[in-house]
Amino acid sequence: MNKNQKIFRWVLIIFTLLMAALAIQMGINTTAPWNKKKSVERAWGGDTLKK
Repeated sequence: MNKNQKIFRWVLIIFTLLMAALAIQMGINTTAPWNKKKSVERAWGGDTLKK
């Protein structure tokens, strides 16, 4: 394996790890659409949005 292939392989591995970390971080910090009402109720303390 020549030097260019080694460099390419390391860049590919680092890029893949960064993209995986970014995806995990985004998933942790976002709320699923089906949980949005529950999170608003928790934030405001109850039934403030119910009509």
